[in-house]
Amino acid sequence: MIGCVTDARADIRADVRAPDVARLGPDATERALTSVLAAFATDPLLRWVWPEDQRYAGCAPAFFRLLLSLRTAGGEVWAADGGAAVAMWDPPGGLYAVPAEDPWPRLNSTFTEAEQGRWKVFNESLAVPADAPAHWYLGVLATAPEHQRRGLGAAVVAPVLAAADRTATEAYLETASEANVAFYARLGFTVVREVDLPGAGPRCWLLRREPRTSR
Repeated sequence: MIGCVTDARADIRADVRAPDVARLGPDATERALTSVLAAFATDPLLRWVWPEDQRYAGCAPAFFRLLLSLRTAGGEVWAADGGAAVAMWDPPGGLYAVPAEDPWPRLNSTFTEAEQGRWKVFNESLAVPADAPAHWYLGVLATAPEHQRRGLGAAVVAPVLAAADRTATEAYLETASEANVAFYARLGFTVVREVDLPGAGPRCWLLRREPRTSR
């Protein structure tokens, strides 16, 4: 599968109203996609793959729409405030349901050879260890820029992290933002791999969270 990415941004401003967090409904899909595209418009990894604005605008919508559709059908997709923030998860053991035909080769064929190569390098460099136990995988976390710093990122991942704690299950993710590393540390994630991608590529981190247990 083409590599998935995460974007958290700092969630440090207090808000008077608690976020409304629920599984993503069909009426919020387009807003969620809009939030993801805006959040990742300056992401170091995405702009390494698609440095030109035109290529990002032309490729990123189909890329994220596929990620969202796969996880809506076979994973866990949660939204805060109707799609202002969204978290896309792969469940332990992989997606609950997968398409009869793998959709990635068709999408990959729309990318240039250089873009395909960058995704391949990223996937190979940041892959979860093959011997890792069954785990949750946070493929995408994004908050629309105008809604950042309201705590939506932490709120929208909370349901699955709570499920991971209840079942004593690890969670993994990767990011290309050092600020995100600090954000995820507050949620219990620690760095297990740090990689500088070639060709002036960004520094990326693979993080793991061990389940928290109550006394």
